[in-house]
Amino acid sequence: MKAKATDICYVVSHGFASRMVFQTGLLKKLGEAGKSTALIAPDAEDENLRAFCEAQEVDLYAYSPSRDFFSMDYLFKRKYFLEDIRNNPALWAKHLNVIKGPKSRNPYFWIAPYLYYQVYRLIKTFPGIRRRFRQKEARKMHSAKAKELLKKVNPGLLVATYPINLSEARLLQAAKELEIPTVIHLLSWDNITCKGQFPVLADYYVAWGPIMKEELQAYYQVPEEKIYICGVPHFDAHFEVSKNPDPEKHLRQLGLDPAKPYIFTAMSSPVFFPKGMEVIEWMAARLEAGDFGEDMQLIVRPHPQNVQGGMADLSWIARLDAVKSKRVSIDYPSLVKSKLPWSMQEKDMLRLSNLLAGCRVSVNFASTVSIDALMADKPVIVIGFDDENSLPWHRSGRRCMEYIHFAKLIETGGVKVADSFERLHDLLNRYINNPEADRAARDVAVERECGARDGKATQRVSEALQDILEKTEIGLSKSVVDG
Repeated sequence: MKAKATDICYVVSHGFASRMVFQTGLLKKLGEAGKSTALIAPDAEDENLRAFCEAQEVDLYAYSPSRDFFSMDYLFKRKYFLEDIRNNPALWAKHLNVIKGPKSRNPYFWIAPYLYYQVYRLIKTFPGIRRRFRQKEARKMHSAKAKELLKKVNPGLLVATYPINLSEARLLQAAKELEIPTVIHLLSWDNITCKGQFPVLADYYVAWGPIMKEELQAYYQVPEEKIYICGVPHFDAHFEVSKNPDPEKHLRQLGLDPAKPYIFTAMSSPVFFPKGMEVIEWMAARLEAGDFGEDMQLIVRPHPQNVQGGMADLSWIARLDAVKSKRVSIDYPSLVKSKLPWSMQEKDMLRLSNLLAGCRVSVNFASTVSIDALMADKPVIVIGFDDENSLPWHRSGRRCMEYIHFAKLIETGGVKVADSFERLHDLLNRYINNPEADRAARDVAVERECGARDGKATQRVSEALQDILEKTEIGLSKSVVDG
């Protein structure tokens, strides 16, 4: 290949990854260090991406191959061929939801899960089935379009953020074919244990904290020297804001009284918590009745999944509006329409940080906001039940407590699970009256999940990428000389 045209190119197929690289100033820091940067995303017309790229001097490229039936089938069945789904709660729940939930309009997907599950059972006796699938998968990862795009971008380092995504996997494979060094910098803590094996691995990895490092070593046998523990760039905002929070403006915009305390509650998709609205309605009713103090207020933040995409349930919107009052407000996430799922406006992160920093206690439904709130130094309650009427395990919010990534967080003791309305009532009053409760356990949870709570994660990622770039450039130069 010709001399590199770009130093570092990120691949972003998810709005949360865009937030991680742009709203933290990560790419800006790389630019200030003298490194040229580029971004590959599914939508080069996304107004957020275009504004971010222009402001931070990042070249923007589009890559969004169409998904045909065979690609959809491949992504559906690979967990049966490659994973021990019966012993992975997240993957087992997906299987049960497919066979017991609403049926696809395509009859093939009525039969496929039963067929693939039998293959999964056969693999224990005939492991060659898995080997052959891996060989076919490796061929499927080759993409002439991805290779052509990377020749155009010609980066010194390619960084993927969501490698289970087929587009990102194909770009990683194209980079390997072109001998471009690669990094995986995961956008979320659940990617290793909940999404299935990555189709293509990288040369280096940027991890959140010790737990993610341990998972990379256990699942992929990544050598220790190939993993950089850096923390989470987009949590730096929580650290900085928590030192001098200013939620007043945001509370006024939400119609609440800045002088009064409030509970901040983050929701999750109805796919994970079908009875989430019942819990919200109960909290609002008990708050209005004065159970948590005469002055207590409530902010409810729907997850982007609630209002956009295939997991949304717009019937919840009317119910959310119905609980609004002088003491209860809804903080809808600031989204834009885009081919990039959950593309967030820049103002959203600052508002979230301030609202977390100002709250008395944070409640959520097994979402990443558990860690957001810990980074903002707040007590965290996780909803681990449905309503008075429990659902089957594969549909119930209870199952999320067993998901590997979340079970590890619970194990630290840094978050407390409410397994009933009574327990939720008690935990809320406990933390409202004593916000310092369980502080030591919260510190342990932060250290295990994110390393240091010091607001310097973005700087560490920038330095890690520069170090990797330097190492790979030296290695390439040496191989040329030796050759």
